[in-house]
Amino acid sequence: MAQTVREINTKAKTRVRKSFIVPDIQVITDQKAPPRKTVPQSFYRDLVGSMKAGDWFVLDEIDKHRIAGGVAKYARGRYSLYQNPEQEGSYIFTITK
Repeated sequence: MAQTVREINTKAKTRVRKSFIVPDIQVITDQKAPPRKTVPQSFYRDLVGSMKAGDWFVLDEIDKHRIAGGVAKYARGRYSLYQNPEQEGSYIFTITK
């Protein structure tokens, strides 16, 4: 990538302005895009997609934030995550709807 540097002198301070050459991009409108070679996969989408209302599992406190963050995208509004009343330091993840 070529780079042009110009100096602009002012009374306050010297500034260096950088301008980059924009690559020539050709937009193709008369053909279809080639098909993907890879399939996007998500562990959490597969996990939550196979669960039905009433399904649940137990997870440790260490994994709570990681699982909740990953599942929130695919089970938004249809899960519950609460502390296990029988075992301290563990949580229960339940699909509600």
